Amino acid sequence: MQWNVGYSKILDNVEKMDNKTLKTFVSVARHKNFSAAANELHSVQPTVSRHISDLEQQLGVKLFVRTTHVVELTKAGEWLLPEAVNILANEKRVKKQITQLDKNIEQKINIGYLATACSFFLPCLLDQYSEQHSNVVANLHEMAGQQQEDALIEGEIDVAFSRRQPTLDGNLFHVDKIYSDHLVAVLPFSHPLSCRSSIDLIELANDKFILFQRSLWIEIFDHILSQCQEVGFAPNIIRYPENMHNLVMSVSSGQGISIAPSCIRFVAESTCACIPIPKLEHALPLYLYYRRAEDKEHLKEFASLCIKLASHIQERLSIE
Repeated sequence: MQWNVGYSKILDNVEKMDNKTLKTFVSVARHKNFSAAANELHSVQPTVSRHISDLEQQLGVKLFVRTTHVVELTKAGEWLLPEAVNILANEKRVKKQITQLDKNIEQKINIGYLATACSFFLPCLLDQYSEQHSNVVANLHEMAGQQQEDALIEGEIDVAFSRRQPTLDGNLFHVDKIYSDHLVAVLPFSHPLSCRSSIDLIELANDKFILFQRSLWIEIFDHILSQCQEVGFAPNIIRYPENMHNLVMSVSSGQGISIAPSCIRFVAESTCACIPIPKLEHALPLYLYYRRAEDKEHLKEFASLCIKLASHIQERLSIE
């Protein structure tokens, strides 16, 4: 092998090296020991020895003089060490600058949400997220359940706060529970039961019902009807509002009563009484849905924050 090669030629070859090989060379040079270098690199001694041998072969020079206990740098090795350190440091600097540049570029996160179900936690959650991600713009889209499902599949939204979406492919989407709700009676303050701490469903048999449109919450709508039938009456439904604000307005004006998730109290507590119905048992979880293959760091961090705060959100909802 020809060992006497000009240093400029060596540098040309070094710049073509992969950084893993250069890190091995620097580690051996600093420790003057192959075993110690292997420990630092989380590797094994034969692998480290092979990397050094391959490097010497590629450069055409001896880099180390091996003795029984230690290895010493040759003249070529002494010259190469600061060059290799500079190359590795420059790579680290460039990666840091690119990462910082990426953080400074304005990014977006499109959020589909159910207005009433998210009213009591989403503003605070977004405020906390923005403190750490000032470059991320959150675009909010109020959507019903089916709209959220379609938008997730089409990629029109990045995440969704939604009730159960059984038709979404679990292989494509993450799903994490944020909280679990329950049903309550929503009464105008003029109602004779509005001051009660709880009521039985049968006590509402003679009232006019205002229920959220069936097509927008089929499972819950059918559950309410079946529970009414079980206790001996068919509810007299006079109106099917399309949103919770319309429902609250109708109830507060004395047109009838309703049954809705307890989270409605955060938008209705000043105009309606929300009374638990203990025997009307039906868990109403709210989930966070987002695509599994998503590789955008700011979206992953948003999902992580939601999961981290889930217990606090549940605690706030549970305070009657």
